[in-house]
Amino acid sequence: MTLQQIRYIIGVEEAGSLNKASEKLFISQPSLTSAVHDVEWELGFDLFQRSSRGVSATERGAAFIQDAKKLYAQYEELIKKHCENKKRHFSVSALYYAFARKAFVEIVKNFSREAYDFAFWEKKASDVIDDVASSKSEIGILYLSESNRESILKALKNSNLEFNPLTECKAFVYMHKSHPLSGKESILPEELAPYHFVTFDTDDVKSFFSEEVIKKYNFDKAIYVADRATELNLLKQLNGYTFLSGVFESGGGDDFILIPLKNPDSKISHTFELGYIKKTGVKMDNVALSYIDAIRRLLKKN
Repeated sequence: MTLQQIRYIIGVEEAGSLNKASEKLFISQPSLTSAVHDVEWELGFDLFQRSSRGVSATERGAAFIQDAKKLYAQYEELIKKHCENKKRHFSVSALYYAFARKAFVEIVKNFSREAYDFAFWEKKASDVIDDVASSKSEIGILYLSESNRESILKALKNSNLEFNPLTECKAFVYMHKSHPLSGKESILPEELAPYHFVTFDTDDVKSFFSEEVIKKYNFDKAIYVADRATELNLLKQLNGYTFLSGVFESGGGDDFILIPLKNPDSKISHTFELGYIKKTGVKMDNVALSYIDAIRRLLKKN
């Protein structure tokens, strides 16, 4: 068994509930249940007895958990002794996703007492890859599309990085609720012709469309911005629009809406594979694992 599994067992015993423990430990309940079962299988006896009121330690489980707490306390003391006055770091680089920010906030709240320096960067895909490759960030959040998959996977391989899928998502048009097209159930690219296209990243356009479609609908003649606040302001003031590949709105609140984009090019799929990148073969620590679990929980809710 691992130290992380021991930490989970202690957390369940302290919370008295798998559901409460999963929230406190920032791990999905199925993953937590699986971890408990794995330890019980390894030990050969049940650690907890379940009831409608939650869980409580069995007699043998209580004895094991008492010893486990001593062991985990020694581990924490070992880390404290040899990492004294040395802060640990956890950084995430991501595309512009609200769920990535929300998950990060959860992690900071949970681990801030453990002397971590935290950083969260919102960047375009190429910079996300560079950050993880250079160890500026432990985790990167981005997506693969039919158009960018080959180039992204090549860049990851060259940087000794791996892509781990989280979920699939569709392409959307993102606009202010006052936009003339805001009442439509779906939107074709030609319907966007009278309006301004606003974007952070030129690479995003190539990920959504073929070169033929980009030129046909003038998506290469965009208004480029450097931050989210400017983009949202232009979307509102200019009846602008942008494209999103995520499963959440991008942080503009109730004043902005997502409308499905109709596919203008049968050669290119508008399904995207959202995932995270990390260094190949490098194990993630508790903070990174908790961050990914928090993301999975948020994705499941929506």
